[in-house]
This record gives sequence, C-alpha cells and structure tokens, in this order.
Amino acid sequence: MQCSIKENSGRTVIVVHGDLDNEQAAKALRDSLSEILTSGKKHAVIDMSLVESINSYGIGKLLLFYKKFKDVDGELRVCSLKGHVKEVFETLMLDRLFKIE
Repeated sequence: MQCSIKENSGRTVIVVHGDLDNEQAAKALRDSLSEILTSGKKHAVIDMSLVESINSYGIGKLLLFYKKFKDVDGELRVCSLKGHVKEVFETLMLDRLFKIE
C-alpha cells in the first residue's frame, strides 16, 4: 500500500493505493498525513476510492489524525467510500465523525 499526495483545486488530497489492513499500510498513511501537517496545511481529504479493506490499523490512524487536524483548527475529510470500507464507517459511526464527500 502507498499514498500519493496531490493538490486539487486548492485542496490537499491523499490518494490511498491499496488496503489499510496492516501495520505497513497504516505507517504509510501516517507518514503522508504527518507530511501534510508539518508543511503547515490544516485541511486534507483522504481519497478512499482504491481501498477495498480497512481494519483497526487504518481506523486507528484515521482517528489519530482526525484529532491532530482538529487540534490545529483544521479538518480531515474522507471521500469515495465504497463496499466493505463504507460498511465499516457506517457500523462504527465514523460517517458521523468524519465529513464524507
């Protein structure tokens, strides 16, 4: 799994390429989100269109960085949820916490 960061219409978008279901994937996501925060950006969108599976590794990093972005008066959003990932977000009520695009 890897992440790519791009700017789209003035927004920072992290495209996740692969599943967020192991320690290495969670580390790649953590590194990308840390890079955005240390660059001074306070708003980001995580594009989950290429993610088919997520577990506690990925969810833990999303929640950790949701708080970190909120602590700097920023916002972390997610977009393009589908299938199993969408079900997990709904079951855990993460769709009420994160703004979903």
